[in-house]
Amino acid sequence: MNAGVSSRLAVMRRPRAALIAAGLVAGGVAWAALPAAAAGSCSTSSPSSNAYSATVCITAPAAGATVTGSTGVTATVSVTGTNPGVRELLFTLDNGALLWDYQSPFAWRLDSTRWVDGSYTLRVYAIMRDGFSTSQAAQTVTFSNGISTTPVNNSAFTPTAGTTPSAGHPFVVAAAGDGGSGQSSETSVVNLISSWNPNLFLYLGDVYQNGRSMEFNNWYGAPGIPGEYGQFYSISDPAIGNHEYVGSDISGYKWYWNNVPHYYSYNAGGWHFVSLDNISKFIGSTTSNGNYVAETKWLTKDLNINNQPCTLVYYHEPLFNVGSEGSATNTAGIWQILAQHNVTLVINGHDHDYQRWMRLDANGNPSPTGITEIVDGSGGHGLQQAVTTDSRLVASDFTHYGALRLTLGPAGAGFQFVTTAGTTIDSGSVACDPAAADTLAPSEPQNLKATAVSPSQVQLNWDDSTDNVGVTSYDIYRDGILVGSAPPPAGYVDQTAQSGQTYAYTAVARDAAGNASTPSNSATVTTPGSAMFYDGFESGNMSAWTTSTGMTVQNQIVNDGNYAADGVAAGSPAYAYKKLSQTWTSLYYSTRFDIHSQGSTSAYLLRFRTATKGAIAALYVSSGGKLGLRNDITGVSTMSSAVVSRNAWHTLEIFGSINGAASPMSVWLDGSPVSQLTGTQSLGTNPIGYLQLGDTSTAPTSDAVFDDVKADPSMIQP
Repeated sequence: MNAGVSSRLAVMRRPRAALIAAGLVAGGVAWAALPAAAAGSCSTSSPSSNAYSATVCITAPAAGATVTGSTGVTATVSVTGTNPGVRELLFTLDNGALLWDYQSPFAWRLDSTRWVDGSYTLRVYAIMRDGFSTSQAAQTVTFSNGISTTPVNNSAFTPTAGTTPSAGHPFVVAAAGDGGSGQSSETSVVNLISSWNPNLFLYLGDVYQNGRSMEFNNWYGAPGIPGEYGQFYSISDPAIGNHEYVGSDISGYKWYWNNVPHYYSYNAGGWHFVSLDNISKFIGSTTSNGNYVAETKWLTKDLNINNQPCTLVYYHEPLFNVGSEGSATNTAGIWQILAQHNVTLVINGHDHDYQRWMRLDANGNPSPTGITEIVDGSGGHGLQQAVTTDSRLVASDFTHYGALRLTLGPAGAGFQFVTTAGTTIDSGSVACDPAAADTLAPSEPQNLKATAVSPSQVQLNWDDSTDNVGVTSYDIYRDGILVGSAPPPAGYVDQTAQSGQTYAYTAVARDAAGNASTPSNSATVTTPGSAMFYDGFESGNMSAWTTSTGMTVQNQIVNDGNYAADGVAAGSPAYAYKKLSQTWTSLYYSTRFDIHSQGSTSAYLLRFRTATKGAIAALYVSSGGKLGLRNDITGVSTMSSAVVSRNAWHTLEIFGSINGAASPMSVWLDGSPVSQLTGTQSLGTNPIGYLQLGDTSTAPTSDAVFDDVKADPSMIQP
């Protein structure tokens, strides 16, 4: 395919955030002749129009540095004039392609143990968004690891069958391609997949820009490290993509995956899996190609001896495709072999989008007994659009990053394409034998839990049911009345609850044949009373606030419900303002919050402001972890002895009554009064007209998550 913070919430942010914290602040094009290199660690150049000048600098490692093991590499780009923006940075070592970096800050780690000892020239240049390639910045480094011969990985690849699901749970397979590029969109997809706790992961190919070893190490990610695809290394079985090829060289792919073969098969979850190499550089377009003949002979033999009732085959480039990458016509012969052997599913990447096709026979004609092809190349490195239409295409999505989720049964699979926002765009099931009648009901949903996330919203969670073919929906009953249905994965938000009510919920699983499970256990919940203002962020955005800057609604770290707001203040503010419908002389304001990281300055959480946004009073946590009160009218800050632990949820509430020099103020932390911050303050005479959440300053470095934000003239119950 063509290319297109603090360490807080490790499962949410890309690992390069750790480089930032350590002081290492670090789109696809074909490799071509390099721009001229400048002497020293910086280089300045301009396009022919002279509309701007761009200066590219290598900021680490230091020029002439001796490197052992792994070292941080960082670079910067500064522009004078009309800035078109930076598309990507290209790093080389002795003029050999090393790594493409697509996202600022431009930082990554160079493993010097992959080369023999000696002196090397590290270079970098930028490709701007107007197509201009800058001159190179260059500097020398010396590798010193006691290595005198080129390192070789002699390990042997063994496919994994994944992990075994716990009793009563389905075997979950996650699949995605075209995401290994180190971008934040990749991290969002990885976090989505992680939330499923899959038993097996299929990477459908492409590590950018050309699968070099440092791109695998940094962008696909080190095995087991959260935030990039390497997190799933132990449960992964890959397929090779076209971006892993540099001519016929796939050395980066082979090293990372311990000499994985071009094609292989294994059994997992009661299914037979086959990973193929269908890249034109390898197979070619005719049966006279020796590689093609060898692979198809192997494939035919493998499928002939397969004794599993269901088979899933995956490879990078799809035969059927309405996207800009077009159809991989060289796979037509492979498709015919798969159809002749009654393969159930074919999964591909390559096109940066999601597509599901109707069952197709050996010649691509619709057939109730044909193969279902699913494309998921929306794994994080850009999105592409449809360039044609096809009546055989059942479902598609060209606007969201996401991943494919499969639940395997002995006679079929349930499938869902879920976006990084947690929305299921497409779902259903595919039977391995479409002619067989399905009379078996799904298992009863287990461990249903109900949580009131607002006066009108109840979050329901339960364990996924199992089914011989695949669960396609869950019916939700409230007090015995059907209130909604939802596709897998398990979870539902009842948006029609009323405040101050007690409800009993049950869930029922269904399959495509209409078979229904017995109801789940009953879960009872009481919704809270209404507050004048409430935001549990279940909208998935900051729409309840008048303005917001630097606040992101995410679904990885939450107090309850599906979402919470994350504010990362790191040289830029992270806050939201809420303009109240009227001004108030007395008001209660509360939130649930979790501070995970904080620098040497205070982190502000809640603040009252006037109708003209004048600051009145605020609560903050000092760098030493103590809760404090800032009187903005008098300019006096008061520190309490109350300790706010990090990496834990706390409840914070403030009450203020505007009455000049005799203004009562009270503060509660985790439901207990904070006496040192409670008493009479001088708060002026202007009433409260705005609420502030988070920190407006550019100085602090902190990362705080907020949930269940409320304001009311009456005291708010935790």
